[in-house]
Amino acid sequence: MITKLIKYLKTSLVVLSVVIASYFLAAFTLSVIASSPEDLDCLPEKEIFIASNGVHLDLIIPREYLGREMLKALNLPPWVSQIAFGWGDKEFYIYTPTWNDLELSTAFQALFLDSESAIHVAWINNEYPGWTTVPMCDIQIQLLNDYLDATFKKDPDHNILEIEASGYSEYDKFYQANGNFSFIQTCNNWVNKGLKAAKVKTSIWSPFDQGVLYQVKKNRTGD
Repeated sequence: MITKLIKYLKTSLVVLSVVIASYFLAAFTLSVIASSPEDLDCLPEKEIFIASNGVHLDLIIPREYLGREMLKALNLPPWVSQIAFGWGDKEFYIYTPTWNDLELSTAFQALFLDSESAIHVAWINNEYPGWTTVPMCDIQIQLLNDYLDATFKKDPDHNILEIEASGYSEYDKFYQANGNFSFIQTCNNWVNKGLKAAKVKTSIWSPFDQGVLYQVKKNRTGD
């Protein structure tokens, strides 16, 4: 009985190791392979930004590039010049403001269980040197606005739904979002999909931040 149990555990560990290795191999391979967006007849004279904390990516959109309806819905203070958008698992977002607050049950639920998602909106009044610039034209800005708008979950009257939970500071809020976070559809791949929607050359699939940053920086250098 014990021999069979040990054999079963060994087999399970081998299978788990293969699955994990395959995941990371796929993540690396599909991150370095660039997408092939449609060529748009416009000049990329505007800029948005991507910010990374080393794990998680946010889209940073200058206030003047957001659509009128989005600005009205967010009800931003007048001093705000940049707005950060991040997407992820609702429970993880709300109950894990720092990595020190991370609990195994929260991480497991976010990665493997069907749970609600949220969009985190933060207000910023400065540009930071650590941000990565993404040149865009007017058409791409509109496409990105459409992508953001579709991420917000709305009520029957098309109002975005704020989550009744405090943000990390007085300068941010959480909203109900469409989609489900998983180890396939991560916060970083949400950013990656947003760039794809805006016809920006980016990774085929990138669950980690480095794949998206690699492609954006590669586009800027022309390599």
